Amino acid sequence: MGTDRYAYASRLRRVDAIPKLWLSLMPLLLCVCCDSAAVGVATLLLMGGLNVWLGGQRLRTVLRFLKVPLAFLAVGCLTILVRPLSPEEGALWAVELLGRFRWGITAEYRDLSLMVLCKAMGAVSAMYFLSLNTPVTDVTLALERLRVPKLLVELMELIYRFIFVLTDTAGRIRVAQESRLGYQGWRRSLESMGTLVSMLFLRAWRQGERSFTALESRGYKGRLDTLPAAAVPGKWLYAVLAGVSAAQLGALALERSLLG
Repeated sequence: MGTDRYAYASRLRRVDAIPKLWLSLMPLLLCVCCDSAAVGVATLLLMGGLNVWLGGQRLRTVLRFLKVPLAFLAVGCLTILVRPLSPEEGALWAVELLGRFRWGITAEYRDLSLMVLCKAMGAVSAMYFLSLNTPVTDVTLALERLRVPKLLVELMELIYRFIFVLTDTAGRIRVAQESRLGYQGWRRSLESMGTLVSMLFLRAWRQGERSFTALESRGYKGRLDTLPAAAVPGKWLYAVLAGVSAAQLGALALERSLLG
């Protein structure tokens, strides 16, 4: 879908998927395990820069994808930032509601919300490096080579395939409903959406049965075999991984030294 389209056009498209997988996962783990806003910001900038520099993605494209999780994170961090306070608790800003409830912002929860936001954006940026430069089929083949259980890999492939089936079916049903003025008004829109959801489930179930019948007619014995494409060794990406990890740890050390 959106990310796959950019992955097939990436400069790293033909590079072996395993180094790209490690280059995404190791910075992500460091970003999540280090309770540090500096590490999150460093991960965000480094992995975003690698998307542009190595992957050939436009900066505007990377920023557009980052806007999607940012909206959810802003709401989540706001609930951490503004919280109920006791009457004697100190606050940077506080307000009383109905003369009984006191809500405000403390320095501790301000720092916590900032750290959560930075960590989450850094982790998302690391995962975008994988998704914007590696098609899903290459990821599943790499997981097989890493000895991930075959059942899990096949489930990933089937679920990924049915994402397209669901979106195509939902698109056709919605076009049919809109052609009959199914979304004119709030009440009619709710009725049409309920019908779409119920019909989508039934049609997806039938499509799944037809797909399984097609697999069996082609000799399916409980295993999906995929031929790997020729790939360029990407061992040089391990050097990039070492540099990114060193920069993350350097950001952590710098933050700890500045904060004492």
